[in-house]
Amino acid sequence: MNKVLVDTGFWFALFDPKDDLKAYDKAKKIFNYLEKTKLLIPWPTLYETFNTRFSKKSNLLIQILKKDNVILIDDTYYKESALINLEQNFRKRDLSLVDLIIREILTDKKIRINFLVSFNVKDFVDVCQRKQITIIDQNFN
Repeated sequence: MNKVLVDTGFWFALFDPKDDLKAYDKAKKIFNYLEKTKLLIPWPTLYETFNTRFSKKSNLLIQILKKDNVILIDDTYYKESALINLEQNFRKRDLSLVDLIIREILTDKKIRINFLVSFNVKDFVDVCQRKQITIIDQNFN
């Protein structure tokens, strides 16, 4: 079974059709595909997703999190390294701390990841190319 790591932007597109209807339509198609995979969800993406804007829709994501194909990835192992990278890359690249943690997870040799779902390809394309991880984005068919 393919293992798919999911970025926050996907959840935003899936839960907020008013923001970008085209992204919402793509997110629904991707979500149907994800039902047949092992879904890897990093905790930091949940912190970003369960903000005030989505608090009224949180029960839908909670139902998703309870499914047998979902694995929540603890960020404890990755936080310190991500903070160091944040400090070192401060002027080179605009990446959030959550994105840096996801990049750390993507490079972890102990976790096999086949796909990354992200609507911010530029933030992860270099790591995914090196690790031969396919990015599923708005161009998904």
